[in-house]
Amino acid sequence: MDAVSSWTARIGRVVSPAGDTASKQLYFAAIMLGYTVLISLSHVEMVLTGQFLAALGVLLVATALAVVIRWEELRPLWGALVPVLDMVAVALVRDLMRESSMAVSLLVLIPVLWMAARLRMTGVSIAVLAVTVLIAAPSLARADAIDSLTITHSLLLPFIVLQVGMLVVGALKLLDGQHRKLASALEEKAALLEAAATSEQLLKNVIDSVGVGIVVVDRDGHDVLMNSAQQRIHQISSPEGNDDPSEAELTLRYPGTTTPLPPDQRPVRRAVLQETYSNYLVSVGPAGVAGTTFAASARQILDRRGERDGAVVVFSDVSSYIEMVRSQQRFVAAVSHELRTPLTSVIGYLEMAQDTPELPPEAASYLEVAHRNAEQLLLIAQDLLADQVARSGTQKLTLRPHRLSAIAEQVVEDFALRAEQEGITVVQDVEQTPELSLDAPRLQQAVGNLLSNALKYTPAGGTVRVQTRVRQNEVELCVTDTGIGMSDQEQANLFTDYYRTETARDRHIPGHGIGLSLTRRLVVAHGGQISVRSRPGEGSTFTLRFAQRPEGGADGTA
Repeated sequence: MDAVSSWTARIGRVVSPAGDTASKQLYFAAIMLGYTVLISLSHVEMVLTGQFLAALGVLLVATALAVVIRWEELRPLWGALVPVLDMVAVALVRDLMRESSMAVSLLVLIPVLWMAARLRMTGVSIAVLAVTVLIAAPSLARADAIDSLTITHSLLLPFIVLQVGMLVVGALKLLDGQHRKLASALEEKAALLEAAATSEQLLKNVIDSVGVGIVVVDRDGHDVLMNSAQQRIHQISSPEGNDDPSEAELTLRYPGTTTPLPPDQRPVRRAVLQETYSNYLVSVGPAGVAGTTFAASARQILDRRGERDGAVVVFSDVSSYIEMVRSQQRFVAAVSHELRTPLTSVIGYLEMAQDTPELPPEAASYLEVAHRNAEQLLLIAQDLLADQVARSGTQKLTLRPHRLSAIAEQVVEDFALRAEQEGITVVQDVEQTPELSLDAPRLQQAVGNLLSNALKYTPAGGTVRVQTRVRQNEVELCVTDTGIGMSDQEQANLFTDYYRTETARDRHIPGHGIGLSLTRRLVVAHGGQISVRSRPGEGSTFTLRFAQRPEGGADGTA
């Protein structure tokens, strides 16, 4: 392999216009010597003539000059000396063999190409002049009669030399232009690469300096960038003994629970599925350990054509904030608990007062308003208390075999009168489902919240559909309405604590933003999932999913 590389390098120097004079001359001398050997095989007497020996002598002198002199230190015009001497040698041999072989004249093209490549048009001019003097002129002088044919034959070789030389010069000019363009492009590329490397390093320094975890994925979900903070988060969420887990293997849980996040509900997976969301809370760390709570937010990345090109997900440590919120929640729970007793007493005495005979109509009206608002206060206090209990993780679920379809039928029956009063049609599409380990009152409360919301956000004349079905290994309950619907951004924040959509606020629809967050906690506590699909003006569909599993522990608590 080394020998091949060596010979390739040598040939490259010979054929290159910038190659050294010695290499080119040795190449031409080898051709001339080979030609001499072939002639001597049958006409050795021709080789031994004085004229042929003179040609070999000139060739020897030219070769010696090419090897000995440092041509790169001389002026460029001196570079024509050696190829002109080669032309002299060719002319002597050609003159000797003019009767037997005119093709020897073609050997002159080798030094012509050499001079054209080295000296460009100057070299071509010297070559044409040398060929005319050394070959064309002697041929014309020896002619018996000079006419147009003789002159044409004599000038044919100088004309060919001129054309070949001009073609070589033109080709080399084209190559020079391409070389300059290539060199310029390479310089520009090097500058761009340097600028890109600088920008990349700057970006890395910037994202590593922030205190939040940042991960960027491409359109196929592959990690493109992960800052140092995110690498630490990835490390603490990795199972023991697994240094490079997939996202489905990370120890991510719903906050305040031991329930793992399902694969399609994990922050990065949601971003890969083209979701945009804010403040999605997840707990990181193995089960049984308090772990760390992070708020995840995701945004989609668009390229210059406006097409999706990936996503960026940001993780912020909100553990201290969550602890502060929990302290506030404990206070709210305590106040709610303390409010229930006096409110119950107030409602009882108001009902007794309303039952008083001969009560003046005006007083009865006042008592009715007071009774209605006291019940509303009690309902708010009960919702707040239930929400705080669910948040604290101290709520115990009494799990027994129940059918989700039976719970759906019971909830529809409970809300039938309200739906009729509001002019909304409730449609049941209930398929009997297998028994699951459920806390029926709690799950009835969750489904009731969904149906209550559907009635609240559906105008009179609309329809609400309650549906249960079994799909593969899951049991589903869907509540679909033909109400006002929601935007993608509203759906992303829908289960956030105390969140209310802008449409609900603008239309002054009553509510406190507790019901859906409480529903989500109850569903998650059962090991289920809740999702929403909606479009503005086209209604919404809320879906609960529970995996079918053995009924072991049906009488236990969770």
